[in-house]
Amino acid sequence: MTVFNLAVSLRNRRRLSILLFSFIFLLLSYPSNSQESDAFAVQKSQSQLTSRFVRFIEGAEQWQGRLQTSIAIYENESGVTLNLVSAIHMADASYYDGLNDYFQSQDAVLYELVAEAGQRPAFGEATAGIGRRSPVSMLQRAMAGFLKVSFQLEKIDYTQANFRHADVSPAQLSEIMQSKNENSFSMFLSLALAQSLSQTDSRPQPGLGSLAILKAMVTQQRDSVVKYLLAKELSNAELTALSAELESQLTILGDRNLAALRVLKASLKDPQLRRLSIFYGAAHMAGIERAIVSDFGFKKVGERWLDAWIIL
Repeated sequence: MTVFNLAVSLRNRRRLSILLFSFIFLLLSYPSNSQESDAFAVQKSQSQLTSRFVRFIEGAEQWQGRLQTSIAIYENESGVTLNLVSAIHMADASYYDGLNDYFQSQDAVLYELVAEAGQRPAFGEATAGIGRRSPVSMLQRAMAGFLKVSFQLEKIDYTQANFRHADVSPAQLSEIMQSKNENSFSMFLSLALAQSLSQTDSRPQPGLGSLAILKAMVTQQRDSVVKYLLAKELSNAELTALSAELESQLTILGDRNLAALRVLKASLKDPQLRRLSIFYGAAHMAGIERAIVSDFGFKKVGERWLDAWIIL
């Protein structure tokens, strides 16, 4: 693998990185406290441009850092607060503990999960539950074990009374895919192509360089290095740069976003719901943000950043 990376051109290595991340994305996206830590510190938004929902903060030493996801905060003229809670589906247990505490402060949490509306994962069960036999779920759990992190479906308490299913069912997903002549493999290829088309030079993307991979092969901190390199790729990938047109053509993104927005529209009709959260994979959030700003009248007022992976 090292020899191959040294031989390919920069352009081919960039394409390989895109395809690698698209595969990872497919795995990752398929399913207030009175005292706040620094990770929850609120920062006022200075721009109305598309937000970033994942970022990487370098650590003090080599191969150290923090992969973070955001809670982007929006308000409308009626004073309703809507939070876009970006998810990493495999993360440190403390990340999910913090989210469970946070969700208790919300009037409604609209959550992502390809399942029937009445089905919810049993909180804390590592050997049973929804999607246990799904190939994608099995891959997610295997990857979580390899990275020595926790799996979202086993750590988030979906049994909370304020949780509302805001995704498609397996049958609906299958029907949408059939109407587009799609299957899981073609969805992956479409995602990879869209990712490639969306690449621009507007944001630097160092990616997985040959030198970094060579260093990773010889270091004694191999576990940390793998997480570090993967975290860098996750934060560098510009899935948030997908245009609305491209996104709408991707069932895994566009159609599921529409499902979340339908539940949001219904929830906003309830005057008792003043604090709402949409809890979805980070790759969905650019499209959801466009919709809530342009179609629902929300304006961004701030953001919080949470540590998903702390790499030491």
